[in-house]
Amino acid sequence: MLIRSFFIKRSISLFILLVVNFIFSYKYLERIVDFPLLLSVVLSSIYFLILYFPQRFLQNFKESQIKNINILILICFSLICIYVFSKIQVESLNVDRWSVITNFWDAFFRGEYVYLSTSNVGNPPGPMPFYFIIAFPFYLLGELGFMSLTGLFAFYILCLYQKINPYKIFICLIFICLSAFYLWEVVSRSNVLLNSTLILLSIVFFENFKKFNYFKIIISSLIVGLLLSTRNVFAIAYIIYFMYLLLSKKISFLKLVLLTIFSILFFSLTFLPFVYNHFDDFFVMNPFIVQSSFLIPFEYTIMFLIIAFLSSLIAKSFQDSIFYIGINLFISIFIYSVYLIINSGFVEAYEGSVIDISYFIFCVPFLLYTILISPEKSKTQTKYNFTG
Repeated sequence: MLIRSFFIKRSISLFILLVVNFIFSYKYLERIVDFPLLLSVVLSSIYFLILYFPQRFLQNFKESQIKNINILILICFSLICIYVFSKIQVESLNVDRWSVITNFWDAFFRGEYVYLSTSNVGNPPGPMPFYFIIAFPFYLLGELGFMSLTGLFAFYILCLYQKINPYKIFICLIFICLSAFYLWEVVSRSNVLLNSTLILLSIVFFENFKKFNYFKIIISSLIVGLLLSTRNVFAIAYIIYFMYLLLSKKISFLKLVLLTIFSILFFSLTFLPFVYNHFDDFFVMNPFIVQSSFLIPFEYTIMFLIIAFLSSLIAKSFQDSIFYIGINLFISIFIYSVYLIINSGFVEAYEGSVIDISYFIFCVPFLLYTILISPEKSKTQTKYNFTG
């Protein structure tokens, strides 16, 4: 039963990852080739084969050799990205995530209220403050593409932290580096993979706690508060995970209440440097207003949180919680997309970029991690290999 359940979850995860890649590949191939559907199907088949690449074909290499190859992949991909950054200027692209960050910090250093700044296409900044704090070093570097590249390294670090075998890491790196969604993310200087991977990293970090004493409650609250201050959609992830901990009696109700209170406190503190002396402006424009007015109605957000809560009730293990987080993030963005399609029409919403398809990347680290990890009937059980 355990193996069957794992196979089903892994198959669903794989299917959604292929769907996400298809969404990106078809949209952008349609602009440059005459047969985008056929080519997108071919690419999806390649992605499928990569993730189901039989691990035994890699056994000809020693583990130390595969580790070196993985590092070589990271180096080569980074060099290619640096070359791409030098050749493709962000100003030439029909994206504004880079300018949202740049204009946010430009406004801050001019002493202006940051959430009244606008991007190069007139959009207000939607993310929470800590999102921009994470981006600050890359703003100083003058190339936000390095922030996009950091997403790959963050996932690699996660794999090392969890001691996932290097053969699986090799397959994972090849998949990410060749995926349409990540190639788009790098070229457009997006950073969704990084933000989502940081959430996953934090959850894996919490899972390695043997128990939640009060010191760890404070540490956890700080991390949750800061990372929630990137994008509010990540509340879905924390609701599912911490409800799983509560229901499995790995954390007490009192400690969970304390964690929630301190998380809200730390979350609120991230706003202070940016709203100080601009409190009146804050009530005119802030990320809550942007996300409920410009993206999707507030009642939809409440619905997503309720669905997340219900999902936590069926999470029986850590692996389950990670899987349901990925599923919920995908469903939330899918519903958001359907909402925009109903209001704008399919062509305008999808091809005209009313839908920000980069949001589909939110689910990628969680579903990819679901494929990487294996179920365990007991602490001593040998883990299944990557290909089942």
